[in-house]
Amino acid sequence: MFLRKLTVIVVPLGMMLLICLVSPLLSSMDAFFGSLLLGLLLGVGLGLLLPLAGATRLREPFAWLLWAPAVLTFLILLYQYLASLGADVPLLRLLAARDSRIITVEGAFAAYMLTFSIRTGRGI
Repeated sequence: MFLRKLTVIVVPLGMMLLICLVSPLLSSMDAFFGSLLLGLLLGVGLGLLLPLAGATRLREPFAWLLWAPAVLTFLILLYQYLASLGADVPLLRLLAARDSRIITVEGAFAAYMLTFSIRTGRGI
């Protein structure tokens, strides 16, 4: 019982430490791809946080449907990348974000949704 409680405490701290150590390496990359990779790493980490820590054993019956908003978010990220290179589609101008924090959050949410969808068993 003590080992399980220790795992629940130590695994999240270890994952957070790993992300904090990798973050400076990613910030040395291009602003778009560094933020995108940091967001993806955050999303996968958040998606695996509870299962690796052993804090949950529940399976959500409709969680596999999270692949749809994840793919939509990845398409938005693709357009934002193309817009940063100079592509311009008038109907999609509102989706173009220049702030790296927004790209990080979008990447984190997309990776979390995709990881949770795959983890529940059905995946994409």
